[in-house]
Amino acid sequence: MLYLHKVLTLTPTLASPLTPKQKLVWSLLSKGVSASAIANRLNTTRQFVNQTKLSAEAKLSTTLLDVAQANDLQVTKLYPKNGILLGYHPVLKRKAILTYSTNYGIKVWYWHNNPEEVTDPAFLNQVHQYLIDIAQDRCIEIDATNKLHPSRLAHQIFSKLIPELNT
Repeated sequence: MLYLHKVLTLTPTLASPLTPKQKLVWSLLSKGVSASAIANRLNTTRQFVNQTKLSAEAKLSTTLLDVAQANDLQVTKLYPKNGILLGYHPVLKRKAILTYSTNYGIKVWYWHNNPEEVTDPAFLNQVHQYLIDIAQDRCIEIDATNKLHPSRLAHQIFSKLIPELNT
C-alpha cells in the first residue's frame, strides 16, 4: 500500500518549478484540453503551447530527478507528462513515488506494510485532499473517495497513472 511519507519543505523553485504560464498549460493539458483550445484561450499559437509543454516537462523531469537524488532514490521510471517518478529506496527497501501537483508542488510517497495504522485525522484529511487534487488534475474518476483510506485511494489513483503498479 502507498502512503504519503513526508511533505517536502523545499524552496519555492524546487517545490513548484514551473512558471505560471507553464503551470497553466501543463495543468490544462493534464486535464485533456487540446493544444488548439489552450492556444485559443491564451490568445497564442499551438506552437507556443507545445513549446511551453515541452519546457514544462523538461523542468518537471529535472526537478523530480533532483528530488529523487536528494531522497536517495534509485529511479525506476520517469513520467514527465504525468509529473510522476517511480523509484526505490535501497536502505528503506521500499518503492517510492514522487508526484507533482500544480496546487501542492512535489510530494514523496513510500510503500508501507500497514498504512491503516496511521489514524491522525488532520494528516489523513491533508493526504485525502492532495489525492483528490491529483485525480482532478488528471481527470481520473475514482470510486467512493470519502469511504476509502488514503492509502487505498492513492493506490487506485496511481495505478491509473503508472502501468507498472498493475503488474
